Amino acid sequence: MKRPTYTLPSIVKKVFRSGERSLPRTEVCSRMEANELNAFLNLDSAALLDKVLVLEQSPVRVGSSDAIVELTYQPHQLFDLAYRFLRETLTPKKMDQIVAELRRQTQFGWNQIQRLLQLEKDPRFVQYQGDPRWFLAEWTLGNDQVFAFCRDNGITQVTSRSLVHFLEQEVGIAADAAFLPVLDDRFRIDGERLYIIVRSEEPNEEESAVMEIAVTVASETITKTEEETEEDLTESGQNVQLLEEHHESTYTKEEKTMNTVTNEQVLQEVQELLQQAIERLESRQHEMSQEVVNHFQQSNMQAIEVLMKEKHKHEQIVLGIQQVLATSEQQ
Repeated sequence: MKRPTYTLPSIVKKVFRSGERSLPRTEVCSRMEANELNAFLNLDSAALLDKVLVLEQSPVRVGSSDAIVELTYQPHQLFDLAYRFLRETLTPKKMDQIVAELRRQTQFGWNQIQRLLQLEKDPRFVQYQGDPRWFLAEWTLGNDQVFAFCRDNGITQVTSRSLVHFLEQEVGIAADAAFLPVLDDRFRIDGERLYIIVRSEEPNEEESAVMEIAVTVASETITKTEEETEEDLTESGQNVQLLEEHHESTYTKEEKTMNTVTNEQVLQEVQELLQQAIERLESRQHEMSQEVVNHFQQSNMQAIEVLMKEKHKHEQIVLGIQQVLATSEQQ
């Protein structure tokens, strides 16, 4: 599971509240766990804190005793100007962008600003792993909200041109909320489109394990490109053959005659279940046709686009299942 995760120094900084300069080590660890700041890391809170304490540009250090942790940040006008710059623009910035803006506002030189402006130590600034930009600690993260909205409304993709309008006007995320799809495996960017990856629902109880295997194989053909070869397509048939071979391997040589009859029955069941899947998908296609008409009458073009994408996906699944059926019939 991949989710936007703060860097280790940023996790520790997020623990401190406004006005706090030091905390007991146990309180730092307790707040990390309570806020699930290390939820996506294979690192417990105590080990995480120990790693941050030994960093060269650490935001914290050991205080008056080993049981106390205190911030290393020292106030300076450059930090305040950088904070104001990000807050006014409501946009995360790379260090060179921040330095360029502060050089414009002050008489400090480039190298002098870089030497003094150690944002790693200022608790107002945080970073996410894999992203070189600096964010304000007070900003929220909108990934969960965006994903929930898309899932609940059946939205599977958004164009880059309409993304800003979509986030602000439809999803309604806060103006200062960060949206980081690149750091989240629930989203995928391909060219000019953002795709929302919603996991498929669990199969119905009456569907057997054999059905799960066959339909999964068929569904995987959807993700292949138009340049896929016949070798890719025959892999589906090989899965059916492997299923037969699995049954054959469990019998002794003396039972081969009975095994042949059993395999034929299993294969027939697989084919019947696959045919049932095709009929269900085709039934859904007819339902969507009426839904498209209803949405067209209401001028709901976004809903129509979602239905057309679903229709295309169903057609590809049917094609994949038919390929599996054709291959199994040749066995």
